[in-house]
Amino acid sequence: MPSWLNNGLIFASYTLLIAAVSLALHRAGGVEVQAAVLIGAVMLLFAGQVHALVGRIQERATAEAELRGMRTLTAAMTRDMEQMRSRMEELEDALDTQTAARNEQISSEVRLVETLVKGLAESVEAGVRGGNQARRAGDRPDPLEPGQTRLPLDSDAAEPVTEGEMIETIRNSLEENRVDLYLQPIVTLPQRRTRFYEGLSRLRGPEGEIIMPGDYMRVAEPAGMMPVVDNLLLFRCVQVVRRLVARNRDIGVFCNISVHSLLDSEFFPQFVEFMEHNADLTGAMFFEFSQSAIDGLGPIERASLDALHALGFRFSMDHVRRLDMNLSELYDMGFRYVKVPANLLVGDMRGTGSLVRAEDLKALFERNGIDIVAERIEDERTAVAVLDMDIEFGQGFLFGEPRAVREDALSAPADPLADPVRELREVRVQ
Repeated sequence: MPSWLNNGLIFASYTLLIAAVSLALHRAGGVEVQAAVLIGAVMLLFAGQVHALVGRIQERATAEAELRGMRTLTAAMTRDMEQMRSRMEELEDALDTQTAARNEQISSEVRLVETLVKGLAESVEAGVRGGNQARRAGDRPDPLEPGQTRLPLDSDAAEPVTEGEMIETIRNSLEENRVDLYLQPIVTLPQRRTRFYEGLSRLRGPEGEIIMPGDYMRVAEPAGMMPVVDNLLLFRCVQVVRRLVARNRDIGVFCNISVHSLLDSEFFPQFVEFMEHNADLTGAMFFEFSQSAIDGLGPIERASLDALHALGFRFSMDHVRRLDMNLSELYDMGFRYVKVPANLLVGDMRGTGSLVRAEDLKALFERNGIDIVAERIEDERTAVAVLDMDIEFGQGFLFGEPRAVREDALSAPADPLADPVRELREVRVQ
């Protein structure tokens, strides 16, 4: 209702009421008409003043309530502004910290790459001085003569090459970034859900031909080039794990590391520094060593292993031939996984040195805090036999072949909606 209409009705009510009182005074009280009218007029004026006073009091109360509300709102807005300012300062500090950490990480990566390049140059120079400079043979001998090997071309017409030529091919592959990282799944049993990946390295020749480790290692190892190959593999593994961890995926990567890297006094300290800046990967990245390398650890290699362990990283053992291990010592060193070929687990274990029966092997390892990964599972029969031993992890072509990681996927911004593993891999099997 409009305020003027409301006031008019109230005034009319006052007038009628006072008129009735004045009339009653005249008739019942014997008051003269003029006096009764005067009394009514005074009462009407008084009622108007009282009404106006009450109205002002109500308006003042309303204004004070609104003022208090405004003050409360202003105080709340002030608190919000302070909180926003504090949050912005926290974000700026966090951004500065992240930027500094990222810059330091990039610096450590650059130093790592510089070390790899320097090591490559030194190893190639040493390999060339080793005398592997024989000329290409005119005819293809069968079998190969000493000092010769073949690029693993698809064509049977591939000509043999000398070790010097293979070293040059490896050097060019490294310099031109023709080193590919392949991922092979390690699955849980019996669910066959991917839990880990193993990182494997492949080199590509000048025509795109794949050079398998078995082909280049026999030349690269004597030439001192394997640490460079292994270190590049480690660098790629860190990039892959970082993308997986960014999505909080429950997937880890096993990355092979050469015992030569543990001995490299120039590379290894920088590698430890590099891993310090990636300490968030400790639960997702496991360094893998062969059984023969662990058996032959010297004091320098052991100290290097302890340095990685001190950062929180854990290890895996592969290329297992014997099962008579000191499991408690392995656990203290940081080993949490041991890869055992499936044919050793399901076959005749008499030559492995195992002191327990096959069906008790898993429980023995488990009591010492180490999980067995049955590797090289190629058929369902072997998978069933491994399941009968209650082994929890399996690896092999039955569960997935190694697939190449796309180079552009490592440098491209992560798509939060994409499958983190699928986007890293080639669609076709290599």
